[in-house]
Amino acid sequence: MEIMNEMKKHLILFLVILLSACSKENKTFSLKTIRLNDYRRANLPVQKLYLKVFENNSMDSLAHTTFYPSDLTLPATFKVYPTLPMNLYRKGYQVQLWGDSTGYIGTCKVNMDEYKIIFPIDMEVKNDSLSVSMMGSWQ
Repeated sequence: MEIMNEMKKHLILFLVILLSACSKENKTFSLKTIRLNDYRRANLPVQKLYLKVFENNSMDSLAHTTFYPSDLTLPATFKVYPTLPMNLYRKGYQVQLWGDSTGYIGTCKVNMDEYKIIFPIDMEVKNDSLSVSMMGSWQ
């Protein structure tokens, strides 16, 4: 009898966790920081690096980051200003790397539809010239 009560408690706990996790589908991911993991540095001068976030097909940035000297080691974590709400299961974001002296360096497309994780702590996006991780929380 005691074993049955214990099993019921575990089952109820499991169902509560499962139901709360499923409710994340309609939530918004709030982007707070971006970690620059790596980028193609060929023939680039020492400069201050920063990142911008765009919607696809838009020239206006939604958010930007602080600066980081390119001669320091990577990975480097950048604070995003302002904190950016990103709709889960939506296509159409880009993270672009910029330098204060060279301008545009590279871009990564972010397809939020690919991130069907219940609690994403670290969403990595990369291509052959740029690798970043996006970190935030659920709203």
